[in-house]
Amino acid sequence: MEGYSSDGSTSFFSSRMADGWDLISTEFGLVEGSDINGGGGGGRAKLTPAQRKENKRLSDYKYRQKRKITADEQAAEIKHLKEENEQLNAENSRLKQKIGLLLPHGQLEHQCVSAQDHHGSRPEASDRQKNSEFGTCSNDDTSISDLLMKIDADEESKVKFSDFTGLDGKHVTVGKYCFPLSLHPTLKLIIKVHGDVAATSKMNPSIAERIYIMFCASIKEMHDLRLEQITECRILKWRDAIKDALRMNFKVDFAMEHLKKIACAYIGLMEHQRQEEVALRISKLEAELSASKKEHSKICERSKVYMDTEKEFIGKPVSLGMLKAENRRFEEQNRRIQRMKHLNYLQQSIIQYKHENSQIMTAIQVTTQRYLGIETENFVLRAELSELNARLQSLNDIESISLMNESNDGTGGGTQS
Repeated sequence: MEGYSSDGSTSFFSSRMADGWDLISTEFGLVEGSDINGGGGGGRAKLTPAQRKENKRLSDYKYRQKRKITADEQAAEIKHLKEENEQLNAENSRLKQKIGLLLPHGQLEHQCVSAQDHHGSRPEASDRQKNSEFGTCSNDDTSISDLLMKIDADEESKVKFSDFTGLDGKHVTVGKYCFPLSLHPTLKLIIKVHGDVAATSKMNPSIAERIYIMFCASIKEMHDLRLEQITECRILKWRDAIKDALRMNFKVDFAMEHLKKIACAYIGLMEHQRQEEVALRISKLEAELSASKKEHSKICERSKVYMDTEKEFIGKPVSLGMLKAENRRFEEQNRRIQRMKHLNYLQQSIIQYKHENSQIMTAIQVTTQRYLGIETENFVLRAELSELNARLQSLNDIESISLMNESNDGTGGGTQS
């Protein structure tokens, strides 16, 4: 335990309380408190206030680094557990979709409840009794993986002295505190393994005593109970008792770390039980499905004749076949009705075809008129083109005559000269 020597020199039974600096870590090149105070008979001088302040700063820095590493590990573990929970939820949803059509919802819910009888180690009535011991418990709809987040949450403590049993009767004084005799073995074991966890507390012993007793009672319950007997409410009760001790500056970080391991094991147990419940429900549904298929096959085999007779009466009077004349009249009436329906259909089709034909004829007339207009315009353009060609030919002739005259005039003038 950090802050205690390996030989347990800072004992719980000491007449003076440790001031937090009697044991200074040698990792930073510092000396023990016994040498500082001259108790070891050495010649070293007492540390100055500045040196003590520097030692405290280094010790705090080391403590913060350790807490940061622990917090990072816990955050990674929480993330991993959440991912596993999401995978389990996805698998559960897939199974529900696969078997949801086999049975009504109410029957599925009934099987979910009855499947819990498969786990004799945690009967439902016992769980309700344990869950009522302390605080508010989460229901089945809440993810139990949130338990780790609840342990880390900084919430108001709800633990009470009456939440623990066996604290009455004879008491024994240990150091500055008076403990129930039933907790004395637990206290001795804590001191043996982790030293005096209350040595660093500056709180008045009369105030810290109840916190110390509830902490030891929580450790005793951990020692006495198996994982199958643990509930979420009991874990939260232990959390409050341990956090109260931490607020009193007790060195009980080891208990909080172990409580988180217990919570992880509890979550694993709950998920394992849910997995077994789902597997049991699947087995039951598969058995019921197989039985239903067999029953369906038997019904089809023994009732084929009746079902064929049923088809003859569907949509017809049940007197069919008893009165032949009536049957013929009924059949003739049905044929007339069918012919009328067919005739109405043909008439509607003819009306529709006539309407479409009228639209087509109108479109043909419009197209014909446009074609005639185009032909007339084309005739006019051809006449104009012929006239223009004639005029062009006339102009060409005039130009040829003019050129010939000019040529003749030039030739005559040259001869005269």
